[in-house]
Amino acid sequence: MKMFAKHTKIVLCWACLICLIASLLALAGCNPSKLKQAVANGNNYTIVASYDDEHHIVSATQTVTFTNRSENAFECVKFHIYANAYREGANSIVPAKYRALAYPNGESFGQIDFDTVKVDGTPVAYVIEGQDMDILSVPTKEIFPDQSVEIEMTYQISLANIHHRLGYTANAVHLGNWFPILCRVDNNSFQCTPYYNVGDPFVSDVANFDVSFTVPNNFVVASTGTMTEASNNESSITYRYQAQAVRDFALMMSPHYQKLSQVVGDTTINYYYFADKNPQESLATAVESFEYFSKNIGAYPYDNYSVCETDFCYGGMEYSNIVMVASKSQTYNQAIAHETAHQWFYGVVGNDQIANAWMDEGLAEFLTYLYLDESGKMPLAKNILANTKTYTTYVDVLNHFYTDVERNFRAICDYKSDGEYVILTYVKGSLLFNTLYESLGAQKFWKCIAHYYQTAQFQIAEPNTMSGCFAKVGGSQVENIFTTFADGKEIIGQMKD
Repeated sequence: MKMFAKHTKIVLCWACLICLIASLLALAGCNPSKLKQAVANGNNYTIVASYDDEHHIVSATQTVTFTNRSENAFECVKFHIYANAYREGANSIVPAKYRALAYPNGESFGQIDFDTVKVDGTPVAYVIEGQDMDILSVPTKEIFPDQSVEIEMTYQISLANIHHRLGYTANAVHLGNWFPILCRVDNNSFQCTPYYNVGDPFVSDVANFDVSFTVPNNFVVASTGTMTEASNNESSITYRYQAQAVRDFALMMSPHYQKLSQVVGDTTINYYYFADKNPQESLATAVESFEYFSKNIGAYPYDNYSVCETDFCYGGMEYSNIVMVASKSQTYNQAIAHETAHQWFYGVVGNDQIANAWMDEGLAEFLTYLYLDESGKMPLAKNILANTKTYTTYVDVLNHFYTDVERNFRAICDYKSDGEYVILTYVKGSLLFNTLYESLGAQKFWKCIAHYYQTAQFQIAEPNTMSGCFAKVGGSQVENIFTTFADGKEIIGQMKD
């Protein structure tokens, strides 16, 4: 009997330990089953590419296995070819006020050209369409729900000399949004949205990538995913990268890059730079903000995260596992923290960045303010005061000239200007989350954020997903805060110094 009692006690202890571990994993936001499901449900990309530094051309062969997970049958598969947004004759890739920053050496163009496109090994007559010739339509056999098709394409991308997401500069080559990527299937149809020059006009489900990239052997390369192989040739080096359940695949490379790294938990944080006078400080910001968000939001599910100094006409840009930060940004370290926050919200938890940009931009901005406050770099109250003044001044000035001022969140294509987009998405968005923070208190606010992260991992979250998660933890009254801000009926009083 004593032995049985002892054995029972051990079993109970093990049961308690297992429950404790499960609870800790849940609190940490680590959900292996969701990751496994995301990998299984993701489309698969295999890309073999090389870069010609003399002519600034990327040559690639790409194979995509597309599985129809909608309720409709398709007779074609559609891809965004964002590289064509840089072609001569396309709508301007940047708003007018950024043109001088984007083209310091004068206007330059780039585009993508296809050699062949095959479906299940058979060449097909593809069509390039869209308002800016930025959609590739590939005819296929009828693809019924849960059926798959393999599409292979060979192409060359000529890069523009531009300080932007995709292009080359004197210091680096930026390969963001470079390869043909599947248009997202939503409401049982392909969403063939154009490349708007306001905001981040990209919406993509998570997918799996196997990418081999050959570059001159003096280049240092930063990339999405984990490098699994490197092979040297006489004048070049080929890297192989693998990434699972990521939203995109980006690379930044340069013969001028230097690299610093630090391991945080199971993730290696890399910092690539060419002109930074305080690289250790920049790496420290990346590490500290990464640790802060990991602790408060949940575990980061990838092995690597890289911050890259770039010639970029904006402050920064996020991609899965890798971000761009503008070398000449006046708020360089704040930009690092903001783009790091995007690894959780845009990266792991996605949203429609065209329809609901406030969901990731407003949240990333406010989470950055909390990190800056916690680290003693800038008080939260100072950032909120500045944003309140900016927003109320904007509304007051417009009210002086117009009787009906639009103050609601809306799609990026519906903003009148880049300035209006920034004020309503970043500034007002951060004020929404500050209102929630003040209403709920810090502890409950972070529980809401963690619950949202746990619930919507590897998905494209809708606004009601976010508000529902907040309401479940913080109470139904918080949904009214989301509604009043979204509809432009919020009341933001003038704060006093």
